[in-house]
Amino acid sequence: MRKIFALLVIFLCTSNTTAFCAQSQIQTQNHDWVWNVLVVPPLSGWESEPGKSISTALSWCEREISESSNGIGGHDVKFTKINISGDADIMRTVRLNFDSHTIAIMSFALSPEADRILVARLSGHEIPLMIAGGENVLIDRGGRPAVNIFALDLYRDYRCAAFAEYAKRIYANDKEKRIALAASRFTVNQEREAKICYAMLDNAGFMPMPYWADASVHDTFRMMSEEIESYEGEKAGVVISFMGGMGAREIWRNFMRLRSSWRLWNVSEPDSTYLSCRGMIFADQNVLLDSLGGFIETKRLLWRTRAMRIDDNVAAGRAIALYEWLKRAVDIMPQPVDNMPRAELLRNLSRTQAIPFGNQVLNISPSLHRPYQRDVYIVEVRNREYSNLDVVNTRGLVYVPSY
Repeated sequence: MRKIFALLVIFLCTSNTTAFCAQSQIQTQNHDWVWNVLVVPPLSGWESEPGKSISTALSWCEREISESSNGIGGHDVKFTKINISGDADIMRTVRLNFDSHTIAIMSFALSPEADRILVARLSGHEIPLMIAGGENVLIDRGGRPAVNIFALDLYRDYRCAAFAEYAKRIYANDKEKRIALAASRFTVNQEREAKICYAMLDNAGFMPMPYWADASVHDTFRMMSEEIESYEGEKAGVVISFMGGMGAREIWRNFMRLRSSWRLWNVSEPDSTYLSCRGMIFADQNVLLDSLGGFIETKRLLWRTRAMRIDDNVAAGRAIALYEWLKRAVDIMPQPVDNMPRAELLRNLSRTQAIPFGNQVLNISPSLHRPYQRDVYIVEVRNREYSNLDVVNTRGLVYVPSY
């Protein structure tokens, strides 16, 4: 775009339009056509597989902007990489050099600790912080999202909604199905999320049974498992566990010992530590993105259009999603945008529509500063891997500190 402008200036100069030529040269020297976006890498650094894929995807975005007729708001964009790696605490001291030409900060740290530090540092500023993940990062302040903080993932409460929706789907004709909720009153998120899930199941016509445990009591999980197992002689119920990793495993082990037919749905992130827990079921928005999320098309797009190669399709997909989010927020402003109206940019980011994210299309909620909804995979541990059972399109929940 800038090359076209320079050629136009040369052409006009050679056409004896001396006065206009001089004026154009002054404008070219004084007007900065490049907007800047600061980019925080994964904690593994830019040389890691995710880091390289994100860097390649952002390079692709830069070239798309540069070669388009209007750029973004009439400007080119430079994604400036912050060179850090290692511990999340480095986010406390890393220099974030933004000025009037910096229009956003993007974080691909994908680390709750690192992103929480960035949120604490930047919350309340006029410059937007766009987080490529954020499932475990609270961006709310006083019941509303901080005006300049945005995240691509739904907040962790979505699992309550996903399991409630999944229960409605598979037990639509069996509302008498026994559903137990296992949680601790002494852990804030466990109690809060269990109460949210209880209310959603109750509203759906189920009669959930809450079981409150004290993890400090010896054999509490064994006693809870035996009590659930003996509940009115029911042998085919479901326990939704909010007990965290240790609690869920202990309940599962006791069910295995009792040869129980009760199933365990775990409200935790599915990771490799659960792969020995045969039959355990999870709800997660990210677990199968690589295989089922449609990001192979991202890989093909970068190769087909610019012969760029990536290895981490999802990381590159997150980068392009944040780019599209920012671009669409600027595109709905009156064009061209000479000086970025930051308050308007923040408003637009909170209501951007139709952001491509693999095979999903995301719309941003002003009350969440996150997508209205995302696809959530219901997966079961089979043969030491996660096997997909269903996909539930799940709405994000407005955060409440207690319930």
